[in-house]
Amino acid sequence: MSGYFDPSLQPGAAAPVRNMAFLAVAAGLDFDDFDASCKRMARRLDKNRLSIDMTFARKSESAQPVGRGRLAWFRGQVKRVPIMDRADELAFTMMVEFLWRRLKTARRACGFSKTEVELYPGVDTDRCTSCPPGRELICQGCAPRNLSPGKRERLRARTHEFISARNELMERNLHIVFRLLERYSRVGVPVEDMVQEANHSLFKAVQGFDFQRGFRFKTYAGYWINQAFLNAIYNQSRTVRVPAYIQKAMKKMRDAVLAAGDDSLFFKPRDLAARAGMTEELVKTALKGNRYTQSIHRKIDADGSSEMLDLFDGGDAADSPDFHENVLMLRHLGEAMGRLTEREQSVVSMRFGLGSAPACTLAEVGAALGISLERVRQIQRISLEKMRAGDQSQSLQQFV
Repeated sequence: MSGYFDPSLQPGAAAPVRNMAFLAVAAGLDFDDFDASCKRMARRLDKNRLSIDMTFARKSESAQPVGRGRLAWFRGQVKRVPIMDRADELAFTMMVEFLWRRLKTARRACGFSKTEVELYPGVDTDRCTSCPPGRELICQGCAPRNLSPGKRERLRARTHEFISARNELMERNLHIVFRLLERYSRVGVPVEDMVQEANHSLFKAVQGFDFQRGFRFKTYAGYWINQAFLNAIYNQSRTVRVPAYIQKAMKKMRDAVLAAGDDSLFFKPRDLAARAGMTEELVKTALKGNRYTQSIHRKIDADGSSEMLDLFDGGDAADSPDFHENVLMLRHLGEAMGRLTEREQSVVSMRFGLGSAPACTLAEVGAALGISLERVRQIQRISLEKMRAGDQSQSLQQFV
């Protein structure tokens, strides 16, 4: 029979296993009466104990290298995947839906909960950390531990069939990622990250696509890929992340300014809000939050010999020897002051002008603390003796 392969006819075969070709199964599905055709095909496969052959052809690798790096290698692998026409696309999307229904039926038979039955592989990631007593994790679901070998094997086969079909549909549309990527150049996000985000968006495209609406899958997938590119730009293009709604508001404001031909609108939040159809508060928030950061080591000439730092006069105070010496002295002085009581610290700080306050006389210190001049002199003498007796005294000697 066309589309069947019987390995039991081959030499050394251990057990008869019958496979039905993927496209042969798709040919048995009817677009106009999909529900009924799904039931008929499922009964046919189960009655004859048939498995679906999930192997797909690939083009031979090109002898000419396409470039260097992981992205170039990935682009070469994508070129090996056949591109679908409308008929192939319809066959694949119908098969993905058919296999998804078969997988859910197998899950119900294995005692999965309603939530786990609808858990889409590769997209829904909310998982429990442990199974209740008497249950175990099987194929992304919680099933009874004493599940029969037949049901267990059927569940694994259904999961493998669905994931293989879904992955093949995604891989046959990866060329769209590189085609749409050409629209986004110099956006401040590494190309590898853009491609990765777009690849992940294809999971959502497969899950949400409904072939019965009559649209092509590549059109629907293109929408999700563009959304992935935009989200990557919004979230990763800046050193300090700016919320997506602020960046979208800035786009509306730029469009309004461009339409008006008046750049001064950026300095008139009320007029700009009226033209952009936004609230004045949102305009002010967007103008305040939409600030870029620039590295002072950014190259500013063609040969890369000058940096933005060269445009600034003077140097950094933190690079001067005096700055480091003062920091070291203050650290040792703080350690020495830590040996004193609170009153002693106050007397020493006021007497010698430590900090931002000027130095005070004995009388001024006494008046501030409410003690006699002689008592201030005694506290000062005791405090200095304590500081000289500490381990920090030798360290402070180098600054005298």
